[in-house]
Amino acid sequence: MTYQPSSQRSTAAGYVVSVTPGDLVGSAATIPEALAILAGQLVAQLPTGSVAWRIIDPKGIEHRGTGSLNGRLDLLTTAVDELIEELYDELHRSADGGPRQARAIAREARPDR
Repeated sequence: MTYQPSSQRSTAAGYVVSVTPGDLVGSAATIPEALAILAGQLVAQLPTGSVAWRIIDPKGIEHRGTGSLNGRLDLLTTAVDELIEELYDELHRSADGGPRQARAIAREARPDR
């Protein structure tokens, strides 16, 4: 997955989800809601061919990817479920700064020795 900061996007409402083709766009206040929108869009679009998707988080960072089933409709549910699980972790790391941020906070909280 590719991450690309975007200072031109306003995401005060939370997360913006889009899928192409179809130019489907949705917005959500939480990560689970954003992932539910993406899953619904992928289920609708993947059976017809290749799909490009992106989620713009409240910080304006784009999380993008592409997918194709190559006619393997039997893989639809598994492919969408695996992507949603992976994105759940990535969006939470982005929201809280990830392990580096946690270590930095821990260092600041330690008394000087």
